[in-house]
Amino acid sequence: MDSCNLALPKKSLLCLAVGLALSNPAMAAESTEMDDVVVWGTKVSSDSESVGADDMSLKQADHMSDILRDIPGVDVGGTHSVNQRINIRGLNETDLDIRLDGASQHANMFHHIGNLTLNPDILKSADIKVGNNSVTQGGLGGAVNFETKNAKDLLGYGQEFGGRIFGGFADNNNRQTSLTLFGKLSDQIDAVVYGHQVQRDNFRDGEGNEAFGTAGDVVNVLAKVGFEPSEGHRLELSYDVYRDSGDYNPRPDMNGDTNIALTKGRLLLPTNYDRDTVTLNYNLKTSSLKGKATLYNSKTFIERDESKTGWSRYGRESINTATNSNTGGNVTLQSELVIAGLDNQVTYGVDYLDKTSKSEFGGKQYMSESARSAAAFVENTLHLNKKWEVTAGLRFDDYRRDAMTGSDDFNGTTWSLGSEYALTPELTVFANTRTLFKGPELLETFVKYQKDAFLADDIKSETGQNTQGGLRYSQTFGEHFLSANLTVFKTRIDDHIVEEWQRGSYLIKNDGDVEYTGAEISTGYGYENFNAKLSYAQSNNKHLTTGGPITKDGRSTDIGDSIALTLDYEAESLDTLFGWTAVSVLEESNVIKGNKPKEGYNVHNVYAQWMPSNIADLSVTLGVDNLFDETYVSHASRSGVIRGGFTSDDYEPGRNIKLSASYQF
Repeated sequence: MDSCNLALPKKSLLCLAVGLALSNPAMAAESTEMDDVVVWGTKVSSDSESVGADDMSLKQADHMSDILRDIPGVDVGGTHSVNQRINIRGLNETDLDIRLDGASQHANMFHHIGNLTLNPDILKSADIKVGNNSVTQGGLGGAVNFETKNAKDLLGYGQEFGGRIFGGFADNNNRQTSLTLFGKLSDQIDAVVYGHQVQRDNFRDGEGNEAFGTAGDVVNVLAKVGFEPSEGHRLELSYDVYRDSGDYNPRPDMNGDTNIALTKGRLLLPTNYDRDTVTLNYNLKTSSLKGKATLYNSKTFIERDESKTGWSRYGRESINTATNSNTGGNVTLQSELVIAGLDNQVTYGVDYLDKTSKSEFGGKQYMSESARSAAAFVENTLHLNKKWEVTAGLRFDDYRRDAMTGSDDFNGTTWSLGSEYALTPELTVFANTRTLFKGPELLETFVKYQKDAFLADDIKSETGQNTQGGLRYSQTFGEHFLSANLTVFKTRIDDHIVEEWQRGSYLIKNDGDVEYTGAEISTGYGYENFNAKLSYAQSNNKHLTTGGPITKDGRSTDIGDSIALTLDYEAESLDTLFGWTAVSVLEESNVIKGNKPKEGYNVHNVYAQWMPSNIADLSVTLGVDNLFDETYVSHASRSGVIRGGFTSDDYEPGRNIKLSASYQF
């Protein structure tokens, strides 16, 4: 990496993109300097890998699956723009703590769509916590913290103002354009304005079949202003607008042929799926104290014209809307203390969320429900010596549910305990355990059954425990670098909560105990300009009460085993980075007795990114997703036979050639 001279006024974008794509932890020491460098892409980091962060601009992402699917233990279900569902170890987004710039994205909108409206292009980072191992986060299955870019991330050395123009084309899916302007308004104030549009066509799967009802437009606008009154203090106000509109099929989580069969014709519903997020963040960093405070409101809104559906018997033959609004705040602080001659790192804070859920059918309000949660936590890492540290934490959650079913309070105290020990400077072993808590969800917003829903009289909160352990290894041998990570886990959830359909009503009840077990293994190797990353993730779930798999919509939720391999090579003489990613998912036979297994599949993506050294601000990226035109369904997506004998399989796009160019000035 000698060509990436840190003393230069502007560092080579190619070197930095390669440096990130190499996934080399040895570069961690340079991370502070790199944070101020102009690199357009999403830095994805995960505690299930021993590798560093990737520059996701190489993947030309337009769906969250493009940047997360090769992370061990993580999958993203859904292919439609309104159907992005993050899955960690078999648990979906309603069981995860997902934040965008600190604002909770928790929602339970509609079983035929996802709850996330996120644009991967503007994301600065995605920090993935695989499994819930710390009391600083909520959720049963883990957390994902997304952060969008700000002007400081984009300004080059000595630069006062700048911009970026981007355009991209994919022959099987979409066209993308974006414009970004950023700069310093004064010595203390900076700002960025970003606009992005995706125009989607009906893509074709690996068999050449058209995905009926997926064509539409997505527009994302972000405005963010930062204010730094003094060193170590930063205020940031942002407004993020997301608009997804199109004539979409009634069930975006199913393939087009099944939609046509179920509605007995080609029925398209004019749909708007929107999000507005306002956040105010305060970041503090001193020698002994650092932290972050966030106030936010994030509103997700869906409108569908169902007036021509013939669904009058459901009271839905009209223009219908549903809104989920999250208003809240959180504070997390971290103090460095010395007690009895031992170093302590104490993390403590509070988290509050007020979620409201409303719907209107034919212009008349049908229901309004709310759920309020408040939590306080403290966690301390005690450094017993240079090799050994022990972490312990305590959290209290209070949850109140005000719904058509009645008002109910749930609360619980959970704890965490973990330890790390460095056997050698290169090899560390770790183990930790954390108890879990979650109250019953509000019924999904865009159904018309809240007045006919029932909360079981004896319902209990979900509780349980996540336990995991493993090792991390990294070492440099001259020009060679080798890393490895092994994690084995078991997550048990007691009093698992389900929504059971009962002839015109929903019963929300406990459904026994469930368990998730598995492992994640990742390795990384680097030599000069060549780097490789190989990972294996295994996940198995079991319903301890029934003895079968955990199910949803009549299908096993087990996402099975997967292998991912990435190879990168930087051809310096060509100013080009070449790469290849292969993901192999094995057949999953842990399904309901009598059902067919979830089929395995192999997907190969190749890419090349050219950043000419004589035009430092130009980037051209060529990629081919699903190179061999595989016909497949993600194990986290809708699949299987439904009523009427139809197959609901949500097929992924077939071969997709992508070409994009950007110029930053």
